[in-house]
Amino acid sequence: MPEVTNFEHNGISINASESPDAMGGLGDNVIGLVGTAPNCSSSIPLNYPFRISNFTQAQLLDTVGTEAGSLYQVVRQILLVVKVPIYVVVVEEGETQQDTFNNVIGGIDPATGQKMGLMALKAAQEDLTIIGAPGFSGTKAMATELAALGKAIRARVVLDGQDVTVSGQVEYSAELGPADVGYDRCLLVHQMAAVYSKAAKANVFLPPSALAIAALAKVKQWESPGNQGTNAQDVSRTVEYNIIDKSTEGDLLNRNGVCYYARTSLGGFSLIGNRGVTGKFISYVGLEDAISRKLIKSAQTAMSKNLTKTFMDQEVKRVNDWMQTLVVDETIPGGKVYLHPELNSVENYKNGTWYVVIDYGRYAPNEHMVYMLNASDEIIEEFLEGVL
Repeated sequence: MPEVTNFEHNGISINASESPDAMGGLGDNVIGLVGTAPNCSSSIPLNYPFRISNFTQAQLLDTVGTEAGSLYQVVRQILLVVKVPIYVVVVEEGETQQDTFNNVIGGIDPATGQKMGLMALKAAQEDLTIIGAPGFSGTKAMATELAALGKAIRARVVLDGQDVTVSGQVEYSAELGPADVGYDRCLLVHQMAAVYSKAAKANVFLPPSALAIAALAKVKQWESPGNQGTNAQDVSRTVEYNIIDKSTEGDLLNRNGVCYYARTSLGGFSLIGNRGVTGKFISYVGLEDAISRKLIKSAQTAMSKNLTKTFMDQEVKRVNDWMQTLVVDETIPGGKVYLHPELNSVENYKNGTWYVVIDYGRYAPNEHMVYMLNASDEIIEEFLEGVL
């Protein structure tokens, strides 16, 4: 007899399918720094991100014990506060200070195509969440480069303030911006902080951003670094701080998007300030970046799939389920995910484009507590009723 062309199999078949992968947590902080280390080990390549996660690796930045260059002491101070991966890009010291400054800015080597200076941070094997160039970021030119890089790689930037008075720092802050070029993610720090140096056998002043980077890395990306204690032994410029006085120099700095170090009732020096130079809470930027990075990573497995109803519903549910985990662990106060009712048009769908809306709330940092003391006659009346 002829073959039965529509026959498949006299038995059973099992086709297993997997639900979409869980998206996981938002991840921890990873720091990227660019600077100099003239006595670093030959195992650290120039203009390439080298990963440091402990003091043994940090010592490779200073093989002779002189603490020369801009990176060694900064990395050490960060590791004293928090254990996070730190990618350092070591650049050559130039014949002049401006030559070194240019090396830090870097760019693309026209002969080899190698990324150099700040640009080399893009080659880090992990997503950077905080970047800086302590000792070099106190000019508008470097701040602009860092802000642009931070925007491109979704990392927050810690900038050195200038060595000027409070009024001068306020004027400098006004020169930085706007938000759409990356300055909404820039934390500007006013004065230098002193730490003990074994090489100098005395306290030495570090660039303003150094200890602030550690404070920012110590908290979660969606939390404020404000009120974090530091290892500062002293500061180069004393700033008046008073928790109930709105007229202090410290309040003026914060009002203009500048953080600073001050003595508080906690003991020692704390970093004071919650906002970047544009006035936006730096924790808001960190949360947005963390969510965006996770969405970027998780989206790859879904690319090129057919836009069926089942697929779209599944993707919306996957992201929504993940958002609810952020609600449970109090990363966000609430969130919901849905298809955009207007943008998901026939024309957009035919072009392979669809729109998923993610609404989410943000926890604000406790920046201003208002206690209301009310002398109440009713309480006196109740007291007298119990006495009489």
